Amino acid sequence: MEKLKSLLKYQRQIIEGFFVSVLGGWAFTSLLKGSYTKINNINYVAQDKFAITIMLIMVFSGVFAFTYYKFSNVARIMMFMFIYVFFMMSACNGYSYNWNETAKNPIGNICFDAVLCFIAVLAFLYVKDDIFDIVAEFKIDKKKTNIIVAIVGILLFAFVGIITVYRYLTYSNSTFDFGIFTQMYENMKQTGSISTTLERNRVLSHFGVHFSPIFYIALPIYFIFPSPVTVQLIQAFMVALPVIPIVLISRKYKLSNWMTVGAVLLYALYPATAGGTLYDIHENCFLTFLILMAIWAIEKKKNILTAIMVLLVFFVKEDAPVYIMVLGTFYLFSRKDKKRGLILMVTSAIYFIIATSVVKSYGLGIMDNRFSNLFYDQQKGLSQLIRTVLVNPGYVISQIVANYDANGMEKIGYILLMFVPMAAVIFRNGKKYSRFILISPVIVINLLTLYVYQHDITFQYNFGSIALMMYLVIMNMADLKPKKAKVAISVAVICAGVMFMGSMAPRLNYYTSKYSQDKATYEKINIALSAVPKNASVCASGFFTPHLKNLEMYDQNHLEETKYTDYLVIDERYTDEKSKFDTVLSSGQYDLIYNESGIISIYRKK
Repeated sequence: MEKLKSLLKYQRQIIEGFFVSVLGGWAFTSLLKGSYTKINNINYVAQDKFAITIMLIMVFSGVFAFTYYKFSNVARIMMFMFIYVFFMMSACNGYSYNWNETAKNPIGNICFDAVLCFIAVLAFLYVKDDIFDIVAEFKIDKKKTNIIVAIVGILLFAFVGIITVYRYLTYSNSTFDFGIFTQMYENMKQTGSISTTLERNRVLSHFGVHFSPIFYIALPIYFIFPSPVTVQLIQAFMVALPVIPIVLISRKYKLSNWMTVGAVLLYALYPATAGGTLYDIHENCFLTFLILMAIWAIEKKKNILTAIMVLLVFFVKEDAPVYIMVLGTFYLFSRKDKKRGLILMVTSAIYFIIATSVVKSYGLGIMDNRFSNLFYDQQKGLSQLIRTVLVNPGYVISQIVANYDANGMEKIGYILLMFVPMAAVIFRNGKKYSRFILISPVIVINLLTLYVYQHDITFQYNFGSIALMMYLVIMNMADLKPKKAKVAISVAVICAGVMFMGSMAPRLNYYTSKYSQDKATYEKINIALSAVPKNASVCASGFFTPHLKNLEMYDQNHLEETKYTDYLVIDERYTDEKSKFDTVLSSGQYDLIYNESGIISIYRKK
């Protein structure tokens, strides 16, 4: 009886030890056996040697039980870590499955990742005190924080750089849009002009499509290293650089060193951060760094630096002033700085009018047709948006969840990817409702449109929103009590890690493997393209234009009229590609000068 009473005295520890041991043993066994690779295969259960699985679970549960007996906190942390790693690996493998076919859910992978996030957070909340106790033992000063942040920034640069460079090496990017920018930078180098022939099938300044003088800021780098690889690395550098203003703003708000590291990790792992680079360089990649630097300058009352940074934001694109206008609106309504808020709002409005006028004078005007679902008259453009909002607000709200077609669920997937990683922090702002103004670009720019690419994290339209959301994250963390702030940022980083593994990490292996598996083909194409003189006019297949430096070049797939250029470069890897050149070839004006059957053929005008 005495022994029973003694056991009952420790019943909580016994029950906890049992569950910690079994869960830890199960998670470690699952990792050891690689069951995370079978998440979509029910037949794996029948094929598995169940007796061995049970034995392994029992053995490892025993190890966990012994660890728990000696060091209960270590056992709890180990249990969480193995579960979290299993979930990370499961998310990574889930990326490759056809969820639409197997689960009848086109965003099944994103939903799967969200469920993994939820369970991982529950596991973390159970062991958070143990983790915080251990972390507290490792105090980091300002110098160590800077080193950790630098490492995170370098890793982010490397991750984005490797993926985007291998996209180029594997001929995975095409005219739209990478070929446009490689031709543009080559033209800038040779003539100083920002013109292309690829963008609209004629010599046209890029200012006729987007007013983006910011591209000139990177031109000196391209002068030294004139290669499309350089263009991709410029983007990778600009995506990694925001870790600097994130640290500066965090210190302005007196976040602890660990909280600062947490904010940087959240930015680096946030799926839309690396995701925005997956269709190659765009002017938007400059936005995150410049907006965050502008915010820091405003917070520090550095007026000259503020003016410079705001102007540079404006130079990114004709619609970039929207982000500064949102920032100004926040300062006005939050009563942080009414004067600066009004100045930012007015200057943004003025510049927006000027920039859109420049685009119209150079070309066909801004692409306001992307919001045509909000136009009651398709001829009047953006000017009617205010009337639409005031007269029919219910319809406007409905467009937030309206998809391009009946089978689409892209907006739900986008909302999950954008908000699940940050939800624990951005919605913890007490009664400071004005801060939600900083989320408005996600709603207005990304969700109100039916233009599918603007609510897709693998395109470039999220960089400005990311900057404002990170600002919101830092302010909210600063307002929370230290323990609650630690929990909030930890949950955010945990969710971001799962989402990153489920949406971004697999792409690294995809592109590097693609290159190694078909390297011989790419080398043959490289040799073939070197036969095309750089001063010749060229019509080429879309996947070849980024690799040619010709200033007069056209994508045969997008020509509206027949052009008889000096050279034709045909991608024969695709069966229907050569037929697009039939009209030109049937003229009898061209001789075949190079051919790799099933890969590439080059014709020269007689």
